Amino acid sequence: MLPRSRVTAVLVLGLGCLLLVLGLALPVLVPPERPVPLELSETQLTLQDDEARVGTSYLGDGDEPVTAPVTKTYAVTLGEPADDDAAATTVGVTSVRDDLEGGDALLVAEVWSYRIDRMSGASLGDAKVADTPGTPAVASEVTGQWLTFPRDTAQEEYPVFDNLLRREVPAQFVQTEDVDGLEVYVFRQDFDAEPVRQANPGYYRSTSTTPDGASSSLYRNGYKEFRVEPGSGMIVSVTEDIQDVYVPDAPAQDGEGEAAAGEAGEAAAPELLSSFNGSTPDAERDDLLRQAADLGQDRPTRGWGIVLTVTGAIVALGSAVVALRPQRAQRSGTSGSSE
Repeated sequence: MLPRSRVTAVLVLGLGCLLLVLGLALPVLVPPERPVPLELSETQLTLQDDEARVGTSYLGDGDEPVTAPVTKTYAVTLGEPADDDAAATTVGVTSVRDDLEGGDALLVAEVWSYRIDRMSGASLGDAKVADTPGTPAVASEVTGQWLTFPRDTAQEEYPVFDNLLRREVPAQFVQTEDVDGLEVYVFRQDFDAEPVRQANPGYYRSTSTTPDGASSSLYRNGYKEFRVEPGSGMIVSVTEDIQDVYVPDAPAQDGEGEAAAGEAGEAAAPELLSSFNGSTPDAERDDLLRQAADLGQDRPTRGWGIVLTVTGAIVALGSAVVALRPQRAQRSGTSGSSE
């Protein structure tokens, strides 16, 4: 019959092996990287320009662009269906004149619906967008990053979606900045006469026709700067200097119509749709940064895995020594007779 010490050592050996296996498997069973929670305390990103320029296409009977305070808002909701990898996403995009009330104040209103990868922030599959009041949502596409970058953001180029162009435009890493003692990455996205009609032909202001019959198409110029908390990949502020302008279309190249079209094209001048030079308010940026820094912290599963692995190895090794130690020969119950 095995002695009690050896039985105990075998049981402890099994416990040590269990701890060893659990320590090795823990980072796999519970990944250290946390997906974006479905419920966030800060779900809105705003940009403000106290002296934006609003073009005549927004003004109805207006003859000249006006200067007015404008606020752009991106409101994000994550919800069902959802799992650890992906979630349904709704993004409301609005642009509002702060000096007016009611329907006249609303310049842009869009609602986007698509699925998002909860780790990388990238779009998954097709999207739908409702961008005209009173009409149902239509099929569209969101590509690249939009309102977040991947976790552990690298100092490299990323494709970032633009909701007016309906396509991605590269955003280059330019520098790091210190904000309230935390490091953020700055990415810059440049627009050089980017045509709106190319991927967004249905945009209700993508083309314009002047009274003399000349047609113009909408182009986007300027830049956006995104400030990103690199651990979580969350965008904490945006700076925009964007001009959306109608530019006369090139005249037709056919016979007599060419001269007439050329004269009409020369007569037409670029027309401003809007000019916005604004950024996220500091108070909102600070709230978003605190939330992003918290989300960027990994679960402590790697640390616990190391602790369990080392503990299990020590326990298993020690108990194995005891369990496999040669058993001493038992003494006879009576001593041998003396000679």
